[in-house]
Amino acid sequence: MKQILTLSALLVLAACGQKAEEAPKAETAAPAAPSLAKAIRTVAYTCEKDLPITAIYGTNAQGKPDVALVIRGDDFTLTPTDATPGTRYTTQYGLEPGMGLAWWEQPDGSVQLQQAPFKEIDDPAKATTLRTCRVKTEPDAAATK
Repeated sequence: MKQILTLSALLVLAACGQKAEEAPKAETAAPAAPSLAKAIRTVAYTCEKDLPITAIYGTNAQGKPDVALVIRGDDFTLTPTDATPGTRYTTQYGLEPGMGLAWWEQPDGSVQLQQAPFKEIDDPAKATTLRTCRVKTEPDAAATK
């Protein structure tokens, strides 16, 4: 009997020294790629009928060019589309339901704010110009004195 107790005690002590099976380690996800979104320049425009528009030119999260327009407190993100002359940006979300929005920079420095049915906004021939805009200029301080 003494041998059984001694053997039992040894087994208990041996079991205490064994490591429990470790749980599998959770896989660590690869770190997310840093966002390439950044604002490069902000330009204030004045459009016909005193409509102010702020354009924030930059890149989206994938590093592709875009422009964010702030119109009457609403913001719209537009991406480049093919157009000649100048650079044209569009989005299917516009100022009115079902209408897309376009921002078309012209070689003379003016910009046309356009709209068209959202499915046709990428076609410049289908768009209607809402306003022509120019970079806002501050009055010359010397001229106002």
